[in-house]
Amino acid sequence: MNDWNDAEQRVEKAQELFEQHRWQEALDELRAATAINPYNGSWFFNTGLTLDELERFDEAIAAYHKALEIDPNDVSALNCLGVDLHRIGQFNQALRTFDKLESVEPAFEQAYCNRIATYRELGNHEKAEEMFYLARLYREHCPDCYFNIGCSLLDRGQFDRAIFCWQRALDLDERYPDAQVHIAEAFWKKGELEAARQHFLAGLRQEPGNTQALLDLGELLLEMGQCDEAGEKFRRVIELSPEEPAGYFFHGCWLLRMNRDEQAMMALHKALELDPTFPGAHMRLGELYQRQRNRSEARKHLRAELLLRPEDPAMLLDLSNLLMDNGQSRPAIACLKRLTSVDPENLSGWQNLAVAQFMRGQYEAGIETCHEALKRDPQNLPTLYNLALAYENVGRFAEAIQWVQRGLAVDPRDLSFQKLEFRLRVMGTVQRIRRSAARIIFWSRP
Repeated sequence: MNDWNDAEQRVEKAQELFEQHRWQEALDELRAATAINPYNGSWFFNTGLTLDELERFDEAIAAYHKALEIDPNDVSALNCLGVDLHRIGQFNQALRTFDKLESVEPAFEQAYCNRIATYRELGNHEKAEEMFYLARLYREHCPDCYFNIGCSLLDRGQFDRAIFCWQRALDLDERYPDAQVHIAEAFWKKGELEAARQHFLAGLRQEPGNTQALLDLGELLLEMGQCDEAGEKFRRVIELSPEEPAGYFFHGCWLLRMNRDEQAMMALHKALELDPTFPGAHMRLGELYQRQRNRSEARKHLRAELLLRPEDPAMLLDLSNLLMDNGQSRPAIACLKRLTSVDPENLSGWQNLAVAQFMRGQYEAGIETCHEALKRDPQNLPTLYNLALAYENVGRFAEAIQWVQRGLAVDPRDLSFQKLEFRLRVMGTVQRIRRSAARIIFWSRP
């Protein structure tokens, strides 16, 4: 009996420690209690909650599974399990858990509310919206529902509806986490920069230590031309999180923009010291070394960035341009192929890939790539011009002239097309004369 009493006392102590935010000590007490009495599902549930506060989600999932072994219909454990599965990216498992929760307790509103976010992550926005309306049948005014569906609407480019939903979440809970920051992002995407700035500031007044919001605000201020204020925000991130690489990276990019190369190099190296795989750091260092005409160091860092297999289309385009400037056309082609795979509608990616292929002498591949670009924009003058040049280089002057004429149909006054047409007609005439002479020589032989 003494052991059982000891376990109860440890759980009571754990609750006190939890309320004091002393998570690790609370966890130690709970684990001691469950070691004595492994048959109390609520203790495993509390262990999961404590592990969630420590952001040890895999361990929390194991604790919720333990709770559910004891009581398979524990709706709170099922809900927390689904949330944590979502957090670690196991979206389909999370959905199955929420489905089980609905079957156990159909009126449990969070079974629907949380599925809005999960379906949104899977890109199934129709189901996300369905869950939103189902949730409101059981709870008309839920800030979580409005926040989650707002994120789905943002993904679909429905910025005004997203802003309305996040504002509704704030009406229901004036301190709803991240709502102000999300509203700022939506206004930014709409091009309403001052409104975005105001909402970022509102979010930071609510949570001054939100380093991601500070970084986003810094980038917004750069776009607004407020460079000094942007630099101050990046420095603030470093002060708040000196062991995080993001602050050093963005401050380094800001210093690079301000032409303070040596300081920029130090900041970017510091970011890589903290995280050797931090996205973009090698690329910006490559740009710096390129600026200093240190081509070998630039090449080393640009290739290191490519090896990290970036996914962001804007970064891939910048990286390919820097590789081309460094004379690295082969890795530039690999980079641009990745870009057009990740973002098949990226016209600049197809254009630049064709140019890189032409630089490598891969004319047939480049011609095919130009045709891909023209599928996205049939009147794109740079592509029409490059296509004409490519056919000129392989000696197919008649086809080259056809592409020049297509360009002139788009802009009859374009001098570059006019000059190219004249040159092609001259070269076509010379080619025909040479072929005729060759036939005469052949026919004159015995």
